[in-house]
Order: sequence, then structure tokens, then C-alpha cells
Amino acid sequence: MSFKIFSLQLTGKIKPVAKIEQQREILQKDYQEFLQVEVSDELKEYLKLESFVNSGDFKKIKAEITALQLKGSKEQKQLLEFEKLKKSKHIKNYFKVVDSSELKRFEKMKDSDVLKELGTLKKYIKEGQYQNEKKGEKKEEAKAKYAKYKSLSGNADIKFFFRFQKSSLLKNYLDVKVSHDLERYNELKQLTGSKEFLERKAYLEDKQKWEKTEEFKKQKKYEEVKRLPHIEKYFKYKNSNAFDFLKQWKIVFEDKFSSLDKEKWITVQPVADNLLGENYAMPGDLHIFTAGKNVKTDGKLTVEVRKEKVRGKVWNMPSGFVPVDFEYTSGLVSTAQGFSLEDGILEAKIKFNPVKEVVSTLALSGEKQSPRVNVLEMGTKNRLGVSTLNNAGKVEVEGLDIKNLKSGVSYIFSLEKSGKTLVWKINETEVLRLEKSEFRFPLHLEISSIPVYEIQGHNLPVKFEIDWIKCYRKK
Repeated sequence: MSFKIFSLQLTGKIKPVAKIEQQREILQKDYQEFLQVEVSDELKEYLKLESFVNSGDFKKIKAEITALQLKGSKEQKQLLEFEKLKKSKHIKNYFKVVDSSELKRFEKMKDSDVLKELGTLKKYIKEGQYQNEKKGEKKEEAKAKYAKYKSLSGNADIKFFFRFQKSSLLKNYLDVKVSHDLERYNELKQLTGSKEFLERKAYLEDKQKWEKTEEFKKQKKYEEVKRLPHIEKYFKYKNSNAFDFLKQWKIVFEDKFSSLDKEKWITVQPVADNLLGENYAMPGDLHIFTAGKNVKTDGKLTVEVRKEKVRGKVWNMPSGFVPVDFEYTSGLVSTAQGFSLEDGILEAKIKFNPVKEVVSTLALSGEKQSPRVNVLEMGTKNRLGVSTLNNAGKVEVEGLDIKNLKSGVSYIFSLEKSGKTLVWKINETEVLRLEKSEFRFPLHLEISSIPVYEIQGHNLPVKFEIDWIKCYRKK
């Protein structure tokens, strides 16, 4: 029993394949989106806006504009001064008179002939001329002048004139008319009533003045762009290591098995292909590999072991190749003529479904079958590791027992080779690490199923199923 595999499964460290594939798909899409955003005009605009919004100039402008208000401003002082003058008694009384009918009547009388005549008659009487003439030859003329004087003195307009002339309203009017206060009043009235002043006042009183600036529009645009899902996602990933694998590794070999690509795979053992041009068996083998008849591709690769009579060749010394009847057929595929991996990663999604009479393997090997790296071996033995033929011709394996994996479940088995270091993972969790310096040659992929015992009928045909394979090299 492999306690390590049991423990990893128990603690949930071997994640479900479906979750891994979903996360990978999302990450790949996010990475492509990240690359598009990274060179987009939208990001350039955002970074430009971000620089502006976070600049000292922007903060200074915003502080100055938001601090502007009518209270305490020069304009408020001018308005208060104007209101004070407008409410002052002497200015109010001035305006009671300036356009009044009384002032107009007064002004009309001031330069009138009748007022001049009254003045002349008053001088005539007050200075004694009248007293001299009323006793002499001109007494009748003097009496007439006196009567005229009395008549004029009782005239309503004349009486109004002298009464208004002595009034405090007229005195205030005349004083204010030439005063600095009136001059300032008129200056402020014109100023505070001007279009420019009213617009400035309205601006200072506007609670939304900041929101009407070009700077605010840029800030708003910055915040809108910042909230865009793809921009948020870009900055979520920008300083993370989430894309490190995608940045550092590239796929150099991949197959999802919609069909069997003859440029990638051969269905004859490399040695047999070079020697005979067709598959052959060794003494003791229960099967013969067919040239692809036992290999199916329909969105996944299936290598089948079937019980069927077929004639094939066996290498038998000293006779050479001898025709023999076999009870079983099987299949293999290899990249020996198309692809090999030195340092890099191989991973495959494989259904773990061991049948104890069959050895199914995904392996990496060179021109010789030993030593070889078993990415997965299942069936008679369920293990990962390195297999070697000893001097007695027996297979020795250094690795890890994985029989505690759940049967009928698909896993992602992977191997990373870096120099002499070999690391095996199951569903992205490291399970085995070995230091092996002997693998200093290119390694090709080989997938096969070999029956080693008679197979019970209910297990036939035995299927070795692989959904996909990928190989990566460092960029």
C-alpha cells in the first residue's frame, strides 16, 4: 500500500481533474485577455489618466476649486458693502428725493420768473424803497408792488419752494449728491449687477462646480475605466505570479486525438520498424501488436487489448522470425520518428482503470528499452518511476506505488525532467522526485498495453484511454 497516495487523497491535495482543467481554461483565457489589454490604447489612456489624477497638480487644482465659495470672498465683501450702503438712512433718503415730484417741482421753481419777481419785490420792500415811494408821487405804483408781493408770498408753489428748501430731505440730498458714499454706491451697483459679477457669484455658490470641470471629467473617466472588468483583472494579475508557467513554458507537442496524426505517431515498434518493417513478438509473449488496428481516436486515444486469433512473427534464435498464432492483439503508438523530449514537461490525462492481467504504460525511452521513465504504469503493477533491465534480464523499478488511486477516474499524470532531476506529479501535486543522471539522451513517447496473463472474459476488451497529451519546453 502507498501511504503517500492514500494521505494525499485523504487530505484533498490531489485536486479533481475537472477543477484543474476548468482553472487552466480560465487562466489561459485570462492570459490572452491580459496580453491584449497590455498593448491596448485603453490601458495607455488609463495609465495617463491615473498619472494625472494622482499628480500634485491635479490635487492642487481640486483643492483650490472645492475651496472656492461665496462666503469670505471678495465678491461677498462687495455685496455686503453694497447692501450696507443701500440700507443706510442718508442713501435711502437720497433716493426718496432724487426722482421725486417734489424735487422736480423745486427745481422748476428755482429758476422760474415768478421766484425772481418775488425776490425783486422783497428787496424793494425790505431795503426801504417801498417806504419812500408810498408817500410820494409813486404811491399808487408802490401800493401795487406791495400787493403783488403779498400775492406772490401766498402763492402755493412759492410757499412749497421755501418750505422744501429748508427741509432736511433736501439738505441730505444735496450732501449725498456730492458724497463718496453715493459714488461708491453707484460703483458697486454697476459692479454687482454686471454679467461678469453675477456669473462669478453663481459659480461661487454652485455646489457642483468641481463636477463641471475638465479635471473632474478626467477623474470620472479614470474611475470608470478602473472599474471595467478586464482592467480590474489586468491589475489583479499584473504583479502576481499566476501567469509564470504560461510565460516561461511553451507547448512543443500536443494531441487531443481527434484522429491519429501519422506525422506524430507510428504504430510499429521503432526496433521492429527498422529491422523488419512490421511488429513482431518475443518468445513468451501472449500478444502481437497490430499496425494500428487496436488503436482508436475519437476525441481520445484508446489502445485496446482484444482476444482474437491472429498470426504474427516471433523472434526466435537461431531460427530468426518464426510465424506463430497468438490469442491476443494489442496496439502501441510511439513518437520515435517524430518527436523527442530532453528537458521539459510531459503531461497526459489518463483514465486510471487497471486490469491486473495487462501492463499499460505511458513511458519515455531512448533507442533502447532500458532505462526508461514510466510516467504511468498500471495493471499488474500500478506505479511511477524508472525501470531498468538488470544483468539477469529482469526489470527493476525505482519509484512509487499508486494502487490507492481511485479506479475508473481520470488523472493528469505529469513528468518534469530538468537535467538529472525527474519529478512526477498527479493532478499538479508532486508525488515523486528522483535524481537520475543516466538520461542524457532524447526521449520519445511510447504508449502501449501488454497482456501478461490470461484475461477474464468480462474485462475484454481491455482499454487504455488517454484524453490528451502535452509536452512543454522552457521558452
